Amino acid sequence: MNLEVRWVEDLLTLERERSISKAAEKRFISQSAFTRRIQQLEEMIGAEVIIRNNKNNIEFTDIGRIMLVMSKNIEKQVEETAKLIKNIKNETESTIRFCVVHSLASGFLTTFLKKFPTFMRDLKIEIVATNSGEGLSLLKEGACDFMICYADRSHINRVGDDILSGIKIAETEIVPVSATEVDHTPKHTIQNNFSLLAYSKHAYLRKLVDQLIEGKLIYKTLYETDNATNLKELVLQGLGVAWIPKINVEEDLANGKLVMLDHHEYCLPQDIYIFKNNLSDNKAVQQIWKGFQTQPD
Repeated sequence: MNLEVRWVEDLLTLERERSISKAAEKRFISQSAFTRRIQQLEEMIGAEVIIRNNKNNIEFTDIGRIMLVMSKNIEKQVEETAKLIKNIKNETESTIRFCVVHSLASGFLTTFLKKFPTFMRDLKIEIVATNSGEGLSLLKEGACDFMICYADRSHINRVGDDILSGIKIAETEIVPVSATEVDHTPKHTIQNNFSLLAYSKHAYLRKLVDQLIEGKLIYKTLYETDNATNLKELVLQGLGVAWIPKINVEEDLANGKLVMLDHHEYCLPQDIYIFKNNLSDNKAVQQIWKGFQTQPD
């Protein structure tokens, strides 16, 4: 799919304005030109993105809402990249590279790194959001210094301790969540046939969730992605049920935007580990690792 950047900006503007004429004005083009661009996007993806029976207040189709989530994610990545570039002081500074699974690359990582100001003060930090398998491969190849991901004992055994060392740094649960109705009841349940918002087939969390629900629950997969943040946004849109790390949805659960659909049988405890390559002779990496080892859980 060859998505043009202008379509991302068009969709986000249309969501804010809820009017084609107002959105066109904000984008500094005519209403007819804006309409043609939306039509071009729909032709490209093969589906309508807006409901056209209400011209006074634009509403998005299910496909449109999925495109909105993707657009917001692209916008966020651009903003984060701009901030990273702005904060780079000097290319000659010592650089520490973290590979981090997508669902831990924002809120959790920021909180985690704040625990180590002494070690990070004079270092430039680079963050690469990836999936677990690719990140561990990059770490073994020396393409990054640390990998932060979910792991269980069987996963640790497969990784092995000849090349990589790992330390448990946190724990969470993978929990099924749904958006709520006005009366705070779940919009969806897992008791009947439901729409599943799933991880991509190669994602580590996909394998965990499949083992948990296959043959036990009846569902149809509506959407797949590597990114737990994308899944959360789709759940908040009311499109279905997703299994998401609890640390990613605690605020939404607290304010009633989301609700857990199970508190035992279909929840999965999960540890979070940081790994390093034992062959690395980077002094900064060794110093940081000692800091990790002395921190309380």
